[in-house]
Amino acid sequence: MTREKKVPVGTDGKPMTPWQVWLRRLCIVLLVWAALEVVFGILLVVFSGFVPSDLLKGIEGLGADIDAQFFAKFLGVSAMVGAVINVVVALLGIRGAKNPPKITLFFWIALVDAVVTAWALASSLSRGALDPSSLVSGLFIISLAVCAWQVRKQTGYFDIHP
Repeated sequence: MTREKKVPVGTDGKPMTPWQVWLRRLCIVLLVWAALEVVFGILLVVFSGFVPSDLLKGIEGLGADIDAQFFAKFLGVSAMVGAVINVVVALLGIRGAKNPPKITLFFWIALVDAVVTAWALASSLSRGALDPSSLVSGLFIISLAVCAWQVRKQTGYFDIHP
């Protein structure tokens, strides 16, 4: 008994290529990450009042004494802003994965982000300081850009034009 593999179909009516399927999957991961960012941001903002104000005082490298409650609220709000940006980017990516001619905006966002991220990773590696979370995040962003590049290539964008 053979089991047929169901091939997803895009909004353009064509079967989705593996690049489109993977781009869609990565964008769904980005949506899940955005949801976690929202939860984390809300928790930081709500519970920032329980953080001792002098928690960050005297930590070398901060340059000045920072109020820990303000810092927790700031981190919470920035996490939620980042979540909104991630949701927009993920939805653009899903839209482009389902319909390759509509991938243009996501393609450029992912490409610019990947170039800047690769540059930052190379810079930190050359200084001898590479943190694992930056590496994982960078590889994820570069994966999004590679998938977007391949989906964009399906549209004939990179063909030689007269």
